[in-house]
Amino acid sequence: MAIGLRAQDAASVAMPFSPLPRNVKTLSLGGTTSADDPAFRLLGQESLDISASWYSWAPGGVKSNDINVDAFARIGKRLALTAQFGLDNGERYDIYDSQGSKGGFFAPNDMIVRVGAAYRITPAISAGASFRYLSNKLSKVVSYSAVAADITAAMQFGGARVSAGVTNLGGSVKDAGGNAFGLPTAVSVAGDYGLSFGEMHALNARAQFDLFFKGGLRAAVGAEYGFRDLAFLRLGYSYGGKSPFPGFFSAGLGVKVSGFKLDATYLLGSAAIGGTLGVGLGYNF
Repeated sequence: MAIGLRAQDAASVAMPFSPLPRNVKTLSLGGTTSADDPAFRLLGQESLDISASWYSWAPGGVKSNDINVDAFARIGKRLALTAQFGLDNGERYDIYDSQGSKGGFFAPNDMIVRVGAAYRITPAISAGASFRYLSNKLSKVVSYSAVAADITAAMQFGGARVSAGVTNLGGSVKDAGGNAFGLPTAVSVAGDYGLSFGEMHALNARAQFDLFFKGGLRAAVGAEYGFRDLAFLRLGYSYGGKSPFPGFFSAGLGVKVSGFKLDATYLLGSAAIGGTLGVGLGYNF
């Protein structure tokens, strides 16, 4: 913890992409990332959830094509495991030598590899941790990497779940000049509440607040309406303010048949990431 706190004294943050959610459903609900946390998910109903997604990310800005694969598996009644791989491929640029001759091209990329686990301490309380390797490659000779951790606990009250913890906890990253940049570490508090109306209608609402050690508060809300556990409509909003997290509106649709699901999301209202389109395929039960 002390290492992470000291790193926040840097002038800016490293790996600013690391807090962004990678799951299409999560992003369509305002980016309420608690839904991807193993302790939070362990208190839910899913036994297995596997998904793969593709994004046309920020077409009016960084113009990257992103892929993501993540999995959640419940083992027995008390244990859950998660895994994730995400790769953001930026727009490629030409490379020239000192004489001005073109020498190929390079596409910068960001990568996340994450593994996590959660344990159900009581029927209503769980705790978990996730560890991730972060990589940022800006050119063939300039790249950075870091290791970060999320530590959370969650509790269930009837149809409601709440969680709290520290996310992106890690050391600092130094640039070529020796300047240190801390990771976007934050204290996160989140919750959701679900209602069912017979067998036809279901509504789930969620909210999340992230207080970044470096400064800035991020708040997000999202809601999902489900019809016969077959078709889903999702809306969300994320307020970024002065935090490393961008602000945006999100809208999404989903279809699930025999456990197989197709999800889509679109982001708007943001100069940085507006126009982002995401599509995901998955299976859960």
